[in-house]
Amino acid sequence: MIRNPLSWSAWAIAALAAAFIDRSPWLQGLLLLVVFNLWWAYRGRRGSTYWKVGVALAILPILFSAALSRFGHHVLVTFPSVPIIGGAWTWEAILYGVSTGVALLLTVAVFGIVSSTVRSADLLSLLPPPLYRAGTAVALSLAFAPRTASSFRAIREARRLRGHRSGWRSAPALLVPLLLTTLEQALQYGESLDARGYGSGQRSRYRPLRWSRLDAAAMVAALASVILTLVFPSTPYNPYADLAPAAPAAVSIIAVILLAAPAVTAALPGTDHADHHA
Repeated sequence: MIRNPLSWSAWAIAALAAAFIDRSPWLQGLLLLVVFNLWWAYRGRRGSTYWKVGVALAILPILFSAALSRFGHHVLVTFPSVPIIGGAWTWEAILYGVSTGVALLLTVAVFGIVSSTVRSADLLSLLPPPLYRAGTAVALSLAFAPRTASSFRAIREARRLRGHRSGWRSAPALLVPLLLTTLEQALQYGESLDARGYGSGQRSRYRPLRWSRLDAAAMVAALASVILTLVFPSTPYNPYADLAPAAPAAVSIIAVILLAAPAVTAALPGTDHADHHA
């Protein structure tokens, strides 16, 4: 099982490069299969949340592209002349939105896998000393998002149990307790950093990062995938130029298959399938 954060970082860069540089439907479908198998091998309790967010983000480009674009010759349906949605909806616009939405879904899935398998402290330890403080600030600010959402749900549920009204009209009454709760959490973060001596001297490492043969194999596979994707790019898929996607090159297929190396290592006998969370 892959554990080194450098291997996971290299895999994430290679997966994002494959998702955005070549948006062929065939390669995107293959990459989705690879990412899903990888998520299944390293899945955690929060894994399904990322997929839900990714699917929601994937639907938006399809709707926007179909509603706002009037290019293309293959008309799916024609709406009356009303603002925004009026006119002809074409297959070209829908397929362009699908390719964009799948790329967003793959992006969310890749970051979800990395956040579920790598500790944020291990990722911060990879930063050089001049960037360590900035990286810590960014990591803490990102950690505030789910905590704020949890606090919002708790406050709303408490108001509902007390008989207060719910809905968008109750939003102003939620802002003050939400702001106070967020400030209290920020103070707790600051006290925790101060208690750990943050910024008082040279940083230390509680647990050194070790390399295994599986980590090295995954790193080599990710680097090979990036090189193949960048050096041998295939013709980008453009539904407005050609509705039917061309068959991908063998080099592009190999580059995507190489990204399945972490899933293959997880399936080897004797590997640990324990959950890991950031």
